[in-house]
Amino acid sequence: MLIGREREHRLLHDLLAASATGSHVLVQGSRGAGKSALLRAFVEKASAQGRRVISAAGDRADPALGFASRLLTGSRTGQDTLSPQRLDEMVTAVLSGSEGRVAVALDDLHLADGASLQWLGRHLLRRPAVPVLATLRPQTAATPAALEVGALLPCFEHRIYLAPLTHEEIHCLLAAELGAEPTPAFVEACHHATAGIPGVVSEVASLARAHKLEPDDASAPMVPRLVPREVGRELLADIAAGGDESLRVALSAAVIADSCTPALLASVTGLPQSTVADRVHSLCREGIVKDSPHGPRFAAPAVAAALADEVPPSRRRELHTRAARHLLDIGAPWDALTPHLLHSRRGDQWVAEALLRAADEARSRDNDSAVACLRRALREPLADEVRAFVLLSLGEAELTRCAQSAVRSLRSGLRLSPTPDTREAAARSLACALFALNRYPEGIQVLRDAVRELRPGHPARALRTEIDLLYAQITYRESAGSVMTETAAVRSAAARQPATERSMAALLSLLSVMRDGSPEEALAHAETALADGVLPPGDESFVFTGAVLALAVAGRPEAALSVVDASVKALGKRGAGLALAYVRTLRVGVNFRLGNVVACIGDAQEAVTTLHAVGADCQANHSVALWADCLLKQGRPAEAQDLLDRYRLTGVLSQHWANDFATLVRGRVRLALGQPRQALADFLDSGERARARGMVNPAILPWRSEAALVCRTLGDLPRARELAEEELALAQGWGVPEYVGGALRAAGVVAGGAEGVRLLREAVAALEGTSARVLYAQALLDCGVMLADDRALTEARTHLQQAFNVADRSGASAIALAAENELRRSGYRPNGPDKPHGVEALTPSELRVAKMAAEGMTNRAIAGELFVELRTVELHLSRTYRKLGIAGRAGLGEALGSRG
Repeated sequence: MLIGREREHRLLHDLLAASATGSHVLVQGSRGAGKSALLRAFVEKASAQGRRVISAAGDRADPALGFASRLLTGSRTGQDTLSPQRLDEMVTAVLSGSEGRVAVALDDLHLADGASLQWLGRHLLRRPAVPVLATLRPQTAATPAALEVGALLPCFEHRIYLAPLTHEEIHCLLAAELGAEPTPAFVEACHHATAGIPGVVSEVASLARAHKLEPDDASAPMVPRLVPREVGRELLADIAAGGDESLRVALSAAVIADSCTPALLASVTGLPQSTVADRVHSLCREGIVKDSPHGPRFAAPAVAAALADEVPPSRRRELHTRAARHLLDIGAPWDALTPHLLHSRRGDQWVAEALLRAADEARSRDNDSAVACLRRALREPLADEVRAFVLLSLGEAELTRCAQSAVRSLRSGLRLSPTPDTREAAARSLACALFALNRYPEGIQVLRDAVRELRPGHPARALRTEIDLLYAQITYRESAGSVMTETAAVRSAAARQPATERSMAALLSLLSVMRDGSPEEALAHAETALADGVLPPGDESFVFTGAVLALAVAGRPEAALSVVDASVKALGKRGAGLALAYVRTLRVGVNFRLGNVVACIGDAQEAVTTLHAVGADCQANHSVALWADCLLKQGRPAEAQDLLDRYRLTGVLSQHWANDFATLVRGRVRLALGQPRQALADFLDSGERARARGMVNPAILPWRSEAALVCRTLGDLPRARELAEEELALAQGWGVPEYVGGALRAAGVVAGGAEGVRLLREAVAALEGTSARVLYAQALLDCGVMLADDRALTEARTHLQQAFNVADRSGASAIALAAENELRRSGYRPNGPDKPHGVEALTPSELRVAKMAAEGMTNRAIAGELFVELRTVELHLSRTYRKLGIAGRAGLGEALGSRG
């Protein structure tokens, strides 16, 4: 039923009721509105009720009185056309004595010949008690037949207009056709594609059933590909009746689609613009297209697609080529020009040049369009140098959507690269793509080969590539043995090459943190490296991530968060997939060190989602391990274990340094699940991995503390003290309070007794003024427990209550719950969270979101600006309202202004 079951039942009831009173009814609607289907349903129902129905349908080929003759004879040949007198005799015989039991059904009245329409007006429509039900398409052209139709209209007492289907009606039709409830997104896709035209909706639904599409959100994007070819062929026949010029204009408009202005149509059809205007006018009067200030438009994209499908491919390519040339000549925007370039014919030099320009224009705003232009350009005959450039550009663009494709394009571009600068860029980008796929040995070899090839004639470019090579060797254990010797040589050469200053500083900042440097040295190098952000223009490289780590562990995590936030914002606007995933991972790590548990989980989820979107391997990424560790802090060890299982972090791990930390977290999860011996094995393995790459600083990997605490649990106190003391000495050598406090906390728990209390008090004092809120809460908890055991109950309660407050504010619910339980065990009833009311209580993420909300931005806009999930924004705001003691968004401005 083309117009929807409920609507047809209602309209059919109206038709039957009107015909029973002898009234004439006119059913009007656009092409495909379901007029004929409704009339057929009436004939079937009326016949079932014992009524006789005589009917005919209009036909453009009818001779004079052909439509009227066919009504009474059923014949479709002109030879049986009757005279007016004979028609009168026959209608009298048919209807004599049958009033009330005979009805007349006239389909497509707009196609009937003029003589028949005159006869209908003089005879049939004047007969009493003989209801005539007719269908008519509105906006017919000003022909003699149309004038006759106009003269008949007053004869119809009732008129029904079949409007397009509503969303609800489309929902019902789809459910009936597909046998499943469609989702709102699927219904909306069908409504957009069909404009609610019932016949087109029905065709699209039939195609969806034939393709076995589920009517859900996942299938919604596929709806535009369901081309109703039968609709296109029927429409083509109607248009062809209007002549060759109408056909050329309509088909060109269907192929060119949204960009077809009158001038563009004239250019692609080769017709004068005045002729095009006349043909468009005729097509509009026929209801085939609708005119607009920007040219003719088909009401339903599916109809335009169906009609375009009737145009041979070679002709479509020719039309797109002409459209592209016209738009290029008039200086049209590139986003209007690009769709035609993509479908133009091959072999025109100007097309290749325009595709490269379009790709360049699109890269900063629509990376998918840039990829499409570059891939299309590769199908043109290009010189090797140009082809290399296109392949490298394509590889860079593909890093935002598919790392595997990027590897193929970049490898091909590297083989063809004729100049040192393109070889350097290709090698570094290819290595980055390989690293994303956890193919580190391949990526390292690519960089090594590039250094060897570039060094004889282009030492500066070789040096810049070697810096990336050294960073990769550090992060991959098997290659770390001779790094320090090589670094010394590179550093000496870099001092004479200003262009490598920032990248060399990034590498040195990381080495300062890993080995025997100082926080001051690490900060100086990191600030130089990050002067232009995490990914400086023209020198984007993973080496700069080392500088962010250096900032974070050298006592400047807030500065690290600011730098990373700026990069996330910039990359999010560019849609830079792989780069965005890595910078989001950096933000996960910084939030982790700041103790922002909730923000850390949100960032980790988004980083992993982005990595999945480009096909990268999450096993060589810190996000999953950081995510799992935060789940532990929320008291969810089973979920943390499931997460590690899901991302293959429970078996043998690759040598990437991200897995040093993953091994540490795996030990923490096993310990929380009651597996101390397995946990100890993981902690020691983490330490072995770190030592192999020369990474001794506990600020990066506090494996000794973790192992010491497990050794104490297992009764191996000598080993526990040895590990704890070693970590404390290393942390004090580094000198940053966060890590000194963490080592003191482990040493205190291991020592126990009066010595333990002393060390834990020192840990609390060291951590109190730092941003390491979760570590501070843990030290307070441990100190409170030990004081309670020593019967210093008043001081114990103070520490435990503070641990509860700090942990609750940070989202570390496991520590908060443990503190609450210890308070109860010590005979105290814990107070509610003693949270300060003011800006000082907010985490950096909460403060940033609160300020944006106070400026009037919606939650969705804030999420888009910060490139986080909507739920993350909502959670930040709800916690902010509670901390500021306000009811909601309306109080934010005053609260931030008066207490900030």
